[in-house]
Parts: sequence; C-alpha cells; structure tokens
Amino acid sequence: MLSFLRQSLSFLRRLMYRIQMAKIGMAAASTAFFGFLALFPAAAVIIALWGVGADPAFVGQQIEPLRDLLPPDAFSLISGQLEALVAASTPGLGLATLVSTLIALWSARAGISALVGGLNAVHHLPDHGGLWHEALSMLLTVALVGITLAAMLAAVVAPIVLALLPLGAASSFVLHSANNLLGLGLAIFGLAIAYRFGPNRPQGGRIAFFTPGIAVALILWVMVSRGFVLYLANFASYNKIYGSIGAVAALMMWFYFGAYALLLGAAVDAERDAS
Repeated sequence: MLSFLRQSLSFLRRLMYRIQMAKIGMAAASTAFFGFLALFPAAAVIIALWGVGADPAFVGQQIEPLRDLLPPDAFSLISGQLEALVAASTPGLGLATLVSTLIALWSARAGISALVGGLNAVHHLPDHGGLWHEALSMLLTVALVGITLAAMLAAVVAPIVLALLPLGAASSFVLHSANNLLGLGLAIFGLAIAYRFGPNRPQGGRIAFFTPGIAVALILWVMVSRGFVLYLANFASYNKIYGSIGAVAALMMWFYFGAYALLLGAAVDAERDAS
C-alpha cells in the first residue's frame, strides 16, 4: 500500500513538472481562441451543406445535449446564432458558403495547429512547423469535422432504424441511450486520432482507441464544464463583469477548459509512456 502511494505521488510530481514545462495553458488558450473563431463559420457551412438535402433546422437541434455542459449565456448565444443562420439559409451553395468554408477551415486549422504544438510540448518533442505541420493540422481538422458530420448523420439514421425494430414503449429510452453512447464513442475516437497523429513522432503501430489519458480528458472535461455552469448559475455572472460580451467570455472560457482537459489527458499518457 505504501509502495503504491509513493509511486502515485512520484507520478503526480512528474506529471506536474511535465505540465509546467509544456506550458499547456498557453496552448489551450490559443486552441480556444481559434476554436471560437471557427465555431460560427463552421456552423454556417454545416447548415448550408445539410440544407442541400434535408431540413437545416435539424442542425440547431443537435446542440441540445450540451445545454447542461455550456454556461447558460453561452448556450443562448450559440442557439440564437444557429437560429439566425437557419433563417438566413437559402437552398443550394453559393459565395457565402464558400467564404464561410474558407474562414472556418483557416480558424479550425489554426486551432488544431496550436493543439498539435501543445501535444508536441507534453511529449517533449520538437515542433518543426513548416509545410508538414500545416498539412497535418489540416488533415486533423478535416478528420474531426468528418467525425462531427458522421455524428449528425447517425442522429438522423438511428431513429429510422429503431422505428423498424419491435421495441414498443422502450424505443425512446433506447434512442436516447444510443445517441449518448454514439456521442461518447465518437468523442473517444476523435481524441484517439488527435493523440495518435498529433504529436511529431513516428506514426507506425496501431491506434490505441482508449487510454487512461483519454479517460482523464473526458472525465475532467465533463466535471469542469458542469462545475463551471453551476458556478456561473450560483455564484457569478460574466455579464456583471464583461457586460454585453459576457456570453462570449463564458464561451471562450468553456473552450479553454476543454482544450486544457485534452492536453492534460495527453500529458498523462506521455508520462505513462516515459515511466
């Protein structure tokens, strides 16, 4: 027992040193900033693409599961903007869609680039930059966008499939559980892709689809997100400090906590590999 405690304390000390040396707070801040910039242009692109063959209002409904994890003002900001984008959407793809796509890709690539830099830092690897770094960031961006679109498509297909099964009154519960499991599975898959291909290291070997670092990142993100919501609801309001941009500040902090949790999970895996 004492040996286990000593090993655990030693691991935590090394982990804290790795976090301090990697300066993951700076990487998380950069990721959060560019992630925020990419949010609404990306939403405009998704609404435009979805509207080609389906009802664009469906896109706005997909953020409902985040209501308990987002600050109330931030959730209202996103849902209101999505409603405005849906109302302004037109059938087909045009110049506005192209411009939104370019802005979203640039912002998302910049955010992923900052994330890749943070992943390299926690693994004590050089961040070479240059063409390969930018290409890797773009590939990861496209992969994560693809995962998001796959989740939305599955949310459409799942009710159709379940309607064909003789589930009776249990169909609603099964659908809700299936959506939650699908969301969790895609989140784990996205983290596995980022942790495997983000750091600047040899890419041979198989992808570890679940690691202690991924578990830490997910649990920490949910706990911090929920705690942040409760804190704002009971003890503080960003609107009192930031005025009309309080919702923006709260949303950026939420992005920051998410990026920090992701990098902290990567640091856990890096320290385990080094031990």
